[in-house]
Amino acid sequence: MSNRQRREANGQPATATRSAVIWRGKRFGLPAPQDYPLDAIEAEEQGHTLTALRLILGEDQYSTFRELAKTTGDADDFSKAIMRELGRGNR
Repeated sequence: MSNRQRREANGQPATATRSAVIWRGKRFGLPAPQDYPLDAIEAEEQGHTLTALRLILGEDQYSTFRELAKTTGDADDFSKAIMRELGRGNR
């Protein structure tokens, strides 16, 4: 059970925790998953992964990401780094 689930089960308000991932020497701030824009979720469901990423990161951070990422392998590596970070937050 995640900390958020424990808080909700005990009637405590969920707190929005931000996380960050360091990728290729740059820090990327991530909103708490419950704060992701619905447009990003819909984009992901439609297979528009980079659009979802742009919406989650925001334009400035996405521009930084695109300066560093040149291939689909780069994008996959970045996504894996994010998923590792989010996995830590759900423990």
